Amino acid sequence: MAKWIGYAVSVNCGEPLGCYQGTILEADGSTITLTKAFRNGFPYPKSQVTLNAADIKELKIIESRAEPAEQTHSTVAVSKASKKGPRATVCENLQANPSSSGNQGPPVSGSSSKGATSRPGPTQPPARSKPIDIQSKNNKNNTHAGSYGNSGSGRADKARRRNEACFGGDAAAALDDFDFEGNLALFDKRALWEQMRHSHKPDLLRQADEMGGKFRHDENVLGGTATARRSIRVPDALRGPLDYVTDDGLVVPSLTGAARRRLWELVWRAGMGPSAATLLARACADVALRLAGGGRRLDPSNAHQTPVVVALAGVNNVGAVGATAARILAAHGARAALWSRDVHAHAHAHAAGVSVLASLDLLPSPDVVLLALHDDQDQDTEESPAVSAALRWARGARAALVALEPRGAGCGVPCRAAVSALLPPALAPELGRVYLANVAPPLAAFAELRIAYRPPFGASAVLALHAADAADCVD
Repeated sequence: MAKWIGYAVSVNCGEPLGCYQGTILEADGSTITLTKAFRNGFPYPKSQVTLNAADIKELKIIESRAEPAEQTHSTVAVSKASKKGPRATVCENLQANPSSSGNQGPPVSGSSSKGATSRPGPTQPPARSKPIDIQSKNNKNNTHAGSYGNSGSGRADKARRRNEACFGGDAAAALDDFDFEGNLALFDKRALWEQMRHSHKPDLLRQADEMGGKFRHDENVLGGTATARRSIRVPDALRGPLDYVTDDGLVVPSLTGAARRRLWELVWRAGMGPSAATLLARACADVALRLAGGGRRLDPSNAHQTPVVVALAGVNNVGAVGATAARILAAHGARAALWSRDVHAHAHAHAAGVSVLASLDLLPSPDVVLLALHDDQDQDTEESPAVSAALRWARGARAALVALEPRGAGCGVPCRAAVSALLPPALAPELGRVYLANVAPPLAAFAELRIAYRPPFGASAVLALHAADAADCVD
């Protein structure tokens, strides 16, 4: 059986052993040992595999054993390359130094090998390549200058050898048949990028992104219970003809003039009137700052564009709120002026840096005008000549007008905004955008009027309202 050693065979052992390919290492009457074996097309994990003759179903010879060639011994001196020199293989050294072989032609001039050589006679046939012994020699001057003499063909041969070592054969034929464009079209780069981008996110956020949701900083990722659109309910006898809706969809009903007067009386009776007036002035000042340009106009480096605010105050509670709003605006750096018929009653505004004037002709050209002339708690509906003159001045001021606690029918002057407290009246469109101020009213005042009240402000001190249509008022 020794004559079969070295043959490449394919052995089919059936199920469950499978099919083996390899080179026969040992063979006797009962077993056969293969080396460099493959099992079912995959490399066998061990260096050898032994098969019993009883398990073999079929045996085929793939390749016969190579006959040993005539052996001649040659010695090649391979010099040690310096650290900076390129590295070369033994075959490339042989190509660059043909004189190193004992049975080759005459030495090539310029060769780096200095070993002894022998030349065959004129009738001696050229010898074939034989196994060689490599003798190392320290030669620091050798940089393998001739190893890459034929650079084009050398690089092509090296690339071919690398392909054969990697793919088990020449890879050129396989690459010629490979459809690069079709394979690239099947590669979804966007899906891979999205998977990499969301791989570090928690499952909840990743699911939300996959659903296509785009959340703002003030939106919830988690779903919650539906918010009641009508958290404020007013009896029909106290309800005004118009409803408002917030940006979040909450419905805010309006009140009649009598209901608002009654509600303000309950606030003052509870001892919270002064604090409510101060909070209303703060809200009015915030709206005026928005209309004046906000931080851009009040920046310390922009002193040449300081906004000018004029407050027209009546002799009533709303007039006192307008004077307090002028004080707050002066504290923000605005140039504030106050017109009032009772100059001595607003001495505190003058002490805070507000110019208190009794003549309309002395008022500066304003950017924002605060109209604090009317009070719903006043039963007198006739306007005095001074109030009428102040409204005419405001109409010709060419400034942004803010009405403070206005009457529902308006004041005859188009405004940019209107600021109300508690619950708003049904205001005319000429009064502009409606803002509801949070003055922290006592809840007992709403309960006494049988108003189901839940504060709609959230984190805001001033809430913008829009006139509601039929769809917004549906529960």
